[in-house]
Amino acid sequence: MSTDYDRLPFQPEEYLARRDALRKLMAERGIDACVLNSTENMYYLTGFGSLAYGATSLIVRADGKAIWVMRLTELSNIRALKGKIWADEGVGVPDGQDYATVLARTLADFVPGTPVIAAEYGTVQMAVAGFLRPKDDAVLNASGLVEHLRRIKSPAEIDLLRKAGHIAAQSCLDGFAALQEGMTDTELAMVVSDSMMANGSHRPAKMPNVCAGPRTARAHVTWCGAPISRGELVNIEPAASVFDYHTPIFRFYSIGKPSDRVLRLFEVCKEALDEGFARVRPGMTAHEAARIFEGVIERRGFAEWMVTRPAYSIGGSFPPGWGEDNVMAIRREHDAILEEGMCFHVTPCLYEEGVGCVGASMPSVLTATGFQSLSGDEVVFGVK
Repeated sequence: MSTDYDRLPFQPEEYLARRDALRKLMAERGIDACVLNSTENMYYLTGFGSLAYGATSLIVRADGKAIWVMRLTELSNIRALKGKIWADEGVGVPDGQDYATVLARTLADFVPGTPVIAAEYGTVQMAVAGFLRPKDDAVLNASGLVEHLRRIKSPAEIDLLRKAGHIAAQSCLDGFAALQEGMTDTELAMVVSDSMMANGSHRPAKMPNVCAGPRTARAHVTWCGAPISRGELVNIEPAASVFDYHTPIFRFYSIGKPSDRVLRLFEVCKEALDEGFARVRPGMTAHEAARIFEGVIERRGFAEWMVTRPAYSIGGSFPPGWGEDNVMAIRREHDAILEEGMCFHVTPCLYEEGVGCVGASMPSVLTATGFQSLSGDEVVFGVK
C-alpha cells in the first residue's frame, strides 16, 4: 500500500524533462533504445533507486517508453510506485533463471526489428564486460549520456544537497563536542552517525570515515576501536543523505594543540580553498580551476603530499560511495567546462605518512559569482 513515504524527491515534470533530455541525446546519436544499469542514472531519470540483490536494468526507448528488467522479488518496488513514476512497467527474473537471457528476450520484444542499441559499459558492475566485449559488438556504448545530464543540478536538487550539507555539518560539530581523551574512534563514529540519523539523514551510501593519528594518512581508512590521545589529529568525514542526495564534509580536530606540522598543513589547504573560492568561476575548464588550488600548494612547497584532485561532483548516490567523479571533477588535464549549478565537494587535502591527512573542505554549488557553501558552517581546525 502506497504511503507518503513512497513520495518522490521531485515533481513528475522534472523527471519527464530528464527523460526527454535523454531522448534528445539518443536522437542525436541515432540510438533506438538505451539499456541503463547505473543505479544513480536510473534514479536520476525515474526517482526509483534500487539496492536490489541481482542485476537491474532500465530499457529506455526513443519514443520515451521504458521497461525494467530486474529480480522478480524486487519488482514489488515498481508495483508500489505504479502511476507515480513514468517508468512503471517491468519484467521479473525468477531466481535461478539466467538474467542475460531474460534481458535479451525483453529487449527483442520491446524494440523489435534491427534497432540501434546502446548499453552502459562504464558502470561498476559492467566494467569487466565492457573490457571484454568484442570490438565489432553491435551494441553501442551509452556510458556518459545520463552522466552528461547529471552534471548541472536543478534548484530542487540543490535544495536537497543543502539540507544534507547542514545535517553533515551538525554531525561533525556533535562529534567535536563529544570528543574526549581516551574515547575510541568507534565511539566517536557512533556519535557522528547517531547525529546524522537524529537530524534527518536518510540511509547514507557509506558510513562516515572517522579515525585519528598518523593512521589518517591512509585514504578512507575508518574506525578500528583505537583510543584517541591528546594532541592527535582527528579526521571526521560523513556524508548525510536526503532522498539519496549526499553531501559530504571533512573536518579536522584535536584534543589539545596538535603538532605544528599538522597546523601548517591545514593552513596551506585553507589558503588553497580560499583562493579557489575567490577565483574559480563558470566558463573555466576543470583543469584551469584545478591549477588555482594546486598552485597555492605548490608555491608553499607541499606538492609532494598533494595526491588527490581538488574537487569532485556530488549528487544522487548509492553504495559503494557518495561521489560523482564519473560525472564531473575539478582535476588537471580535464577540459570539461565549469557551469553554474554544478555541485562539488571542494576539498584540497594533503596526505603525509607519519603525520596524517589534513585538508580544508567545503561542499559547494558553483554560481555566477563563484562557490557558495552547501553546509553553512566555517572551515576551522577545531582544538579543545
